[in-house]
Amino acid sequence: MPGLDGTFAITGAPVINGQIPQRLEIRQLRKNTAQWNLYLLAMNRFQQMDQSDVRSYYQLSGIHGRPFIEWDGVPLIQDMGYCSHTSNLFATWHRPYVVAFEQALYDIVQDVAKSIANDTNGEYITAASTFRHPYWDWAAPTSDGGPVLPAPVSGSPFIVLHLPNGTQTIRNPLYEYQFSSSDLSLFPDSPFNVWRKTLRYPSSQTAAASSQDPLVSQQIAQSQDSYAQRFMNLLQAYPRYANFSNSAWTPNSPGYDSLESLHNQIHGLIGNGGHMAIIDYAGFDPVFWLHHANVDRLLAIWQALHPDSYVEPSIEPIGSAVIAQGAQTDVNTPLKPFHRDSNGNFWTSAAATYVTSFGYSYPEIQGKSASQIKAAVNALYGSSSGITITRRSTVEAHQDPTLAPLIAAGLSNEAPIETVPDPPATGNYTEWLTNIRVAKDALEQTFFIHIFVGDFNPDPKTWSFEPNLVGTHAVITPYVMKRDPAQSTIVTGQIPLTRALRVDEQNGLVDMGNEEGTKNYLTKNLHWRVTTMDDKDVPRDQVPDLKISVVCANVQAAAADDEFPVWGELKVQTNITDGRPAGLGVGDDV
Repeated sequence: MPGLDGTFAITGAPVINGQIPQRLEIRQLRKNTAQWNLYLLAMNRFQQMDQSDVRSYYQLSGIHGRPFIEWDGVPLIQDMGYCSHTSNLFATWHRPYVVAFEQALYDIVQDVAKSIANDTNGEYITAASTFRHPYWDWAAPTSDGGPVLPAPVSGSPFIVLHLPNGTQTIRNPLYEYQFSSSDLSLFPDSPFNVWRKTLRYPSSQTAAASSQDPLVSQQIAQSQDSYAQRFMNLLQAYPRYANFSNSAWTPNSPGYDSLESLHNQIHGLIGNGGHMAIIDYAGFDPVFWLHHANVDRLLAIWQALHPDSYVEPSIEPIGSAVIAQGAQTDVNTPLKPFHRDSNGNFWTSAAATYVTSFGYSYPEIQGKSASQIKAAVNALYGSSSGITITRRSTVEAHQDPTLAPLIAAGLSNEAPIETVPDPPATGNYTEWLTNIRVAKDALEQTFFIHIFVGDFNPDPKTWSFEPNLVGTHAVITPYVMKRDPAQSTIVTGQIPLTRALRVDEQNGLVDMGNEEGTKNYLTKNLHWRVTTMDDKDVPRDQVPDLKISVVCANVQAAAADDEFPVWGELKVQTNITDGRPAGLGVGDDV
């Protein structure tokens, strides 16, 4: 609630009767009719609030980037968004950000609940008291063949609600956010200054553009295998927060992945030229909040399994509206502009360590031991990249009452099981991964790097949808990020190869038990290409600081469902990429 001086004190939604509510996956929240209706009705009101209010949808969304205006009395030192990216503060800064949004929405939910007609038994009042903002688990597939991007987010600009007094059709607040003409006057960048609503994979760059949500769902689905694999790899092989948290390159470290890099992949594939793909405008798309609630969930799971590592002192490679480039930050750096109270105190990473400090939790971690958390995420995602997606939802997992609530995306016992072989139940196997390193400002805009194993269509418009695509990596930037070789920030990402290789092994194309044979197979069949958001091919050797490499590690298989595999040292396989455009060569820095 606002403090006495007008400050928005971010405390989180209140906890009733000492029971901390959980944030739920959006498809699970939808099963609770009362909370689902409250969520949509409140989001509708939220988006129509007076934009001069710091608690309005417009102002909260604008914290992340444009229109570069002061929020809650916190001045900007430069024309940038307040958000921290390519920074140790990336994950912790976004935690109170999502809480601020959730808290403002919670207050509206309470008012909406009081206005529900014919709520004779107080169902809506009760539902409102434990409401928390949902997350979208983009790594968990649906078992009913539905779109990866949930239907309420992408299906229609209108949605029908079933209320106690009958049905009501409202504008779908998850489908888009509509700007006023005065908003657009504060956006100097074309075409964002003519788009009257948020767009995903826009059909054109004109004012008449529309979202292409079916294509968004298709390309998200095409890369989806990589999401769960990347997150599980982060849980298993990244015990240090500095490496786990953000996409900045750590020289001579073959561990190239991070929570931020994985998060960027989703931003790029949803936006693809629209709002979500541009840091300055991403916060306005309603799916941003579902996405970042999930990113916070992944952080919370990692924290629960790695409690001894957290934010370390570091130098800010890019900076933000409130942090200068080159400034040193640490666990006590104020996460501006988020006030803890009305006395001018800000949240810090130290204060924001635990989600319970903000009055919420997640199904996988609440009241769970480390072994129970491992069992939960293994049930959702598989303990290794060799396990098939559909085997995440085995009958045994659903029969376990402690795991049933964790299968958040509605996976059913009847989900078909693919025939891709599992890794050995015991013993060792090899994980193969593609490392990606590139200058963040390489193309002065958001761009994609596509990784293939096998042949692909030469038309770049098809690359996000190709059957042999292993994953599309995204490097997201502000609207324009001027190239400055002297101060360029190198960022990294990783696309796992193991599952694609297992499919090819099943088809008789490669023997993964033969390491030299696997190297030779990848030398012939691993390909990478670069495109801009308008699907234009960029020659690989013309992308500044782009280096693609392959690493592998010997992995000891998990002995039980509540354990993780144990990774050996990552080994760089330079011979696979040496001499190829943008390939890591002998003598190059790792």
